[in-house]
Amino acid sequence: MNVGLRADLHIHTREAEPFITYDARQVIARAAKDGYRVLSISNHDTVTFDQDLAAFARDHGIVLIPGVEVTVEGRHVLVYNADVAVDKLRTFAGLKRYRTPEWLVVAPHPFFPAPYCLREKLWQQIELFDAVEFSHFYTPRVDFNRAAVKLARAVGLPLIGTSDSHIDAQFGTTFSLIESAASVEAVVSAIKAGQISVVSRPLSLTRCASILAQHALGAGRVRARSWLRPNPPSPQTILTPR
Repeated sequence: MNVGLRADLHIHTREAEPFITYDARQVIARAAKDGYRVLSISNHDTVTFDQDLAAFARDHGIVLIPGVEVTVEGRHVLVYNADVAVDKLRTFAGLKRYRTPEWLVVAPHPFFPAPYCLREKLWQQIELFDAVEFSHFYTPRVDFNRAAVKLARAVGLPLIGTSDSHIDAQFGTTFSLIESAASVEAVVSAIKAGQISVVSRPLSLTRCASILAQHALGAGRVRARSWLRPNPPSPQTILTPR
């Protein structure tokens, strides 16, 4: 029986966030060993994608989908396969203006209690979205995905399971199976058609606390280094958009 392509479309890497221990090529190589066939490096406000990286992924049997987690009017939105610069997507009006049928727009962790989560904006801008994320970060008792699942069912949008990984402990906790041919276009179309299922299990409270602590520790180290450096160099773009 065909169980679909194993996929994670929400992964962060060191190219955009210095506290992360792995870069894009390292996470691709790891994912290939774990049986993944579709990935997206969706860094914050940075497109970590070029043809060399896509070729590296293909050599490892993986379809790499260009992606970015854009800050739109202060809220996070996942955008895939876009053909415009991130700066043009800073408002919902801009997202509506530039998006094409070839794009995939997903609501990440929409009802989590953070100011950058979409929450009421998802209802207000629901026509812009093709799918809703089912996040890895939940326990049997505390689960902010429940509202996302309820909304997705109410409006007929598919759910996408992701790890939103910033650290090793997150990768593989939640993923998707997509019934699709192995190409960017086919995967995007299959997700929009609902040919996707989520594979996930709740985390223990201890594991959630550990993930939060590792995030805070890593980010704190980066801030401390920046404070101690008298003249920090300007950031450089390592990978460029298509």
